[in-house]
Amino acid sequence: MMEMRSPIEFHDNRFLMFVLDQMANDFEQEGINDVIRMTLGKSELPLHPEIIGAMKEALDTFEKSTLVFPGGLPELREALAEDYKNNYDLDIKPSNIVINVGTSALFRNLFYLLAKEGDEVLLPLPYYSLYHFCAQLVGAKVRYYNIDLDTLSLDIDSFRANFTDKTKIVVINSPGNPLGNILTPEELYAMDEIIGGRAVVINDEIYSSVCFDQRSTSVLELKDTKSIFITTNAFSKGYRMYSRRVGYCIVPEELVTPLTVIQHHTLLTTDPVVQFGALEALQHPEEIEQLVGLYRDRRDYTVEQFEQVPLVRAIPAKGSFYFTLNCKDYMDEHGLSTSLELAEEIMKYKHVATVPGSDFGLPYTLRLSYSSSSYHEGIDRLVDFFTNKATG
Repeated sequence: MMEMRSPIEFHDNRFLMFVLDQMANDFEQEGINDVIRMTLGKSELPLHPEIIGAMKEALDTFEKSTLVFPGGLPELREALAEDYKNNYDLDIKPSNIVINVGTSALFRNLFYLLAKEGDEVLLPLPYYSLYHFCAQLVGAKVRYYNIDLDTLSLDIDSFRANFTDKTKIVVINSPGNPLGNILTPEELYAMDEIIGGRAVVINDEIYSSVCFDQRSTSVLELKDTKSIFITTNAFSKGYRMYSRRVGYCIVPEELVTPLTVIQHHTLLTTDPVVQFGALEALQHPEEIEQLVGLYRDRRDYTVEQFEQVPLVRAIPAKGSFYFTLNCKDYMDEHGLSTSLELAEEIMKYKHVATVPGSDFGLPYTLRLSYSSSSYHEGIDRLVDFFTNKATG
């Protein structure tokens, strides 16, 4: 039998989002045609035709389709720097932008560079599961600071209590996944005051363009901070290029060479074809406005429909692709010990695929992705499930 040297319990670390998405696929393969998926943060809207056209043109042009730049196409890095100038009035050097196949690989590489076994990383609770898994990969201990489920605000006391002299990485995710919370400038400054330059802050702002009521603040906009900030973002959300895998990070000078050299050996290049698509995407900010309007309506519909549902509390998101349902009272009432059990029950009886909150450190919640053309019907089925089960 092959000996696994990693101490990670891989079965326990399954991304349950994919488990439920596979369950939905299995139902469809069995001929069940009314499945509604609220799993992946992958928009149901098609790409803008000109983005598709740019990728087709690059694919058909030998010189473009064979370009190899381990750190990313120079023209895309320049366009991203210009985009931050236009949107935030920030002067970012293109050389400080490193491109990879989405942000997940960048997080893995950054954790490798910034933490080792015995160090601590401080994550938001709830967290996106990538952060937790990257900490396990490098053997770092995980601590958490809380996002209040009632107010969606930062629990600064929990942040202060869990930041220690061993903390090497602090992760910020705003707008957050799964809650859709947005950190205020005051909260960001308070965090920086506590960190005091003793740890590196990685700011995951992949949902920065998907804000419903007010825009989020980028850490790059903060003035006179004491800490080092790294920003990660991608084209998979606002520009809907989920499967095309183009992400980037903005890093200080001393990290450019280490990150690029890692990509020399482990990546070689992000596909230039999809990078040309990303370059074209930056020319279509109206695409984001359309998506935000649509998902804001779905957020509002969810809040409205769950107002009269007993035992389940809807948590109104301020941004992102997701909505969170607090199902603790319902689970206690019906003897369900895990959110996976609850998600499987819903899938079985209502053919709606949701994401167990255990993925995010909230084992009594469900996460719903707005990205289904049948979203309203999915919400209606969930309301029926919870109402009938609660009263029947």
